[in-house]
Amino acid sequence: MVSRATLANDAPTNDAHELPSVRYVGFAGSRGHRGQRLGTYPNFLRASLKNLRPWRIAFMAYLVGLAFVGFWPAPVDKPISHTLTAALKYLHGLGMPGWLDYHFVEASANVAMFIPLGIVAAKALPNKPWWQLAAIGLMASVCMELGQLLFFTARFSSLTDIVTNTFGGVVGIMSARLVPQTGAQKWAAR
Repeated sequence: MVSRATLANDAPTNDAHELPSVRYVGFAGSRGHRGQRLGTYPNFLRASLKNLRPWRIAFMAYLVGLAFVGFWPAPVDKPISHTLTAALKYLHGLGMPGWLDYHFVEASANVAMFIPLGIVAAKALPNKPWWQLAAIGLMASVCMELGQLLFFTARFSSLTDIVTNTFGGVVGIMSARLVPQTGAQKWAAR
């Protein structure tokens, strides 16, 4: 059955969102139900978020973006390294703890860079267990660091980067898997 979603002109609105309801208008067919109601607009939006194609496109695009960052010939923090070092030195003079140094900021940036990869991977591949998705983050990080080691003299590869990148991916995976569950539990409790 070929069908398309359309807005009904005389459809009732959802009071909470003031958006018109959405219906499936199908063409005649042996399996189709003409005029089958899909639900209110927010439900239609929720159903479209479960479509895997946009998540998979975003996943591939993010991997390409990571490749650009990982295989850039010069360190990506080079333009701001002197400014960041000066800012940290100033903050240390104001009493900021000494452990919050350039290496800590760099490790935190590595974690933050891979959190979106974990989120998008969990949404793009919802049937995979978390450890297989974490392996994707691990392999992406290993490829980046190995490429830096073999092809770029200005870049420095390290085991710490692999660990922090993988940790960021796991944080993203867990947040993508746990946040919708806790949100659904809060909604059900109302």
